[in-house]
Amino acid sequence: MKQSTTPSVLDSVRELIPEIAAAAAAVDRQRAVHPEMIARLQDTGYFALLRPQGFESEGDPDDYLTATRELSSACMSTGWLAGWLAMNSWGLSVRNERVQQDIWGDEPRTLLCSSYAPTGRLESVDGGFLLSGRWVRCTGARHATWLSAAALRVGSDGAAQDFMAVLVPQADYVIEPTWNGLGMRGIGADDVVISGVFVPEHRAFSWLNFDPNAATKLLDRLPQPTLYTLAGTIPLLGAAQRVLAERVPDSSAPLDPFAMARTDIELSMLQIRRNLADLMDRVRAGGYPDAELVLRARRDQVMACERAVAAIRTVVHNPGPHADHALLERIWRDVQTAQRHVSSNVEQVLSVAGRFAMGLNVDDLIW
Repeated sequence: MKQSTTPSVLDSVRELIPEIAAAAAAVDRQRAVHPEMIARLQDTGYFALLRPQGFESEGDPDDYLTATRELSSACMSTGWLAGWLAMNSWGLSVRNERVQQDIWGDEPRTLLCSSYAPTGRLESVDGGFLLSGRWVRCTGARHATWLSAAALRVGSDGAAQDFMAVLVPQADYVIEPTWNGLGMRGIGADDVVISGVFVPEHRAFSWLNFDPNAATKLLDRLPQPTLYTLAGTIPLLGAAQRVLAERVPDSSAPLDPFAMARTDIELSMLQIRRNLADLMDRVRAGGYPDAELVLRARRDQVMACERAVAAIRTVVHNPGPHADHALLERIWRDVQTAQRHVSSNVEQVLSVAGRFAMGLNVDDLIW
């Protein structure tokens, strides 16, 4: 089935928003997004927005962020789940060309789940590696048919020799139903377990030897933190917009806190768009963004998380007489869970930004 072209993706996603919003409470109760909704999002072309060219689409990342924010405004579980399933298609064109054919050659609607904590172990054998490990909180594991995960390659002495990413088909791993989050109950972030599975050499990729200049696709030349960290932030902004839209402004107050909160969210979205545009300009020109730009984008992204949570807190603390308390309670739980993601670690990021501003060496720029 041919995917929608990029200009129509947003419109197609928006047609589903009322239905997604109406189902949000059921998603929370049942702890699952219905597979039919994932299939319908497939039909819109949403999951192909970040996919490498040659496999249906390589869209504008701003379309991906806008669609994900609006999905999250309707239902944070659906937005977070869909956002990460779409995100996991990004960056694969820097791998061996056979990898893309393995994943999408026979089934262009294939989705991937992921975990990039290096909790796997790779041992070299003829033609590839033996992989064992457990990866926790793999969002959307039951909607995906491939796993993209991090692992350490170890030598005969057991010492780590490389930090690698591997791709494994569903037949080679077991999903253990462990997700029981207080919020975002429908994302299905279950554990994935692998024991002694053979991974051919072309499906393993060394991050230590990665040269960003070798990326042939435009989006894959973006620094690795860029879209991954935004995928953890955009749902928070969508949730903030939802609760602020529900709160009637207080025109009698000399300083309306809800108007200020709306301004903070608008500021964050403008900063994110500016930074993404600057990053895209650098890669379009054939270069690679410098540390100052990458860190500015990361700083503004993590501050967007802080502003979103603060805006939602403002409404929760003063919901007004006509508030939908069930909606506020669900979104507040979702936000408490979402901000535990590594992308929201504001203290760590601002510490790095401070060191960089003072001219000190920064060797942990990415996370």
